[in-house]
Amino acid sequence: MILELKNVSFTYHSKDNETKAVDKMSFGVEEGTFVGLVGPSGCGKTTLLNLLAGITEPGEGEILLHGKKLSKTDDKIALMPQRDQLFEWRTIEKNVCLGPEIQKRKDKSFRLYAKKLLEKYGLGEFATKHPSELSGGMRQRAALIRTLVTDPDVLLLDEPFSALDFQTRLNVADDVYEIIKQEKKTALLVSHDISECISLCDKIVVLSARPATVVAEIEVTLDKSLTPLRRRECADFSQYFEKVWKLLEDKK
Repeated sequence: MILELKNVSFTYHSKDNETKAVDKMSFGVEEGTFVGLVGPSGCGKTTLLNLLAGITEPGEGEILLHGKKLSKTDDKIALMPQRDQLFEWRTIEKNVCLGPEIQKRKDKSFRLYAKKLLEKYGLGEFATKHPSELSGGMRQRAALIRTLVTDPDVLLLDEPFSALDFQTRLNVADDVYEIIKQEKKTALLVSHDISECISLCDKIVVLSARPATVVAEIEVTLDKSLTPLRRRECADFSQYFEKVWKLLEDKK
């Protein structure tokens, strides 16, 4: 188990009251798998990502990475936000090297790794271009490469396709899935799109309304040799959709 949550709870405190966002949450992520998190709007998914990214610490319970307690300084978990957040004044190559620069890495081998990833995933000729010169799908690919350049063991994907139109997000989902699998990374995806989760993930963790707790863990056994887009055509796809949908409706 590469990542594990054990009875994790988190409560927001203000001057006048407190709001429990996550309540005794427990689940695990196997190395090399793609896990999806779905739940009602406002249930605490963003809070959970902040906990996993080490931005905040659990009020109760613990989060383990490789069997050791996760710390704020751990750089083996990387977060890819909803929007690409590429800096328009930096070239694509400089954008994807941003993480190691912030980490003040003295070893400059990350620049060679960045160039390798850009070439490997079709952005080599755009390395000296600026974000405004790329399509939405290409920008998202660049954002993923920026996340990979820090060489994390686990990727946290916060609705990474939500800013794209439907056709583009289908194609980009295929691209992102292929890149993550080729780079042998473990990924945790937060999404409101049930179909997206089913097509991409090996397992779906269904969350309750706030405070979020685990309702069910559903293993997705669709043909892994198919692309996410092609998995949507599988005969069992609708059965998974109905199962997740029912669980979400029952727990609103």
